[in-house]
Amino acid sequence: MQATDALTALDAKRAAEAQLARACNCPPWRHAVFGLLMGALVVSPAFEQTIRFAILVGILCCIPLIIRSDRKRMGMFINGYRRGKTRLVALGVLAVELSIYMLSVYYGMVLHNVVAPVALGIGGAVIGILGSMLWQRVFVHELTS
Repeated sequence: MQATDALTALDAKRAAEAQLARACNCPPWRHAVFGLLMGALVVSPAFEQTIRFAILVGILCCIPLIIRSDRKRMGMFINGYRRGKTRLVALGVLAVELSIYMLSVYYGMVLHNVVAPVALGIGGAVIGILGSMLWQRVFVHELTS
């Protein structure tokens, strides 16, 4: 009897994970929003301090909107730094984004070059989009394997 109960529980767990994996397929705009936020952060050193702070405030204001949108669309918000392989993806994307942000700070605030932070910001947006898509793939794979 206990073996049957255990198998039933495992089947229920697998079914719930499969349902969660299907629900977690983000629409393309969700990846684009994340990429644009990352790109905005990276491009911010191209501007004077007040505009830079306005960009940062805008980014911070978008975070609760994204959380609310995810909860409305999926019924939940999944933290990007959850344990497992997804954390490695998130930390990798973070390391790359912070590295290009530091380059942007150097070019924009030290060398007063506006073009480099804009170019780096475009790269940051692309990396953010691709990183978001990779994170989702790894998350769904973790749930379905």
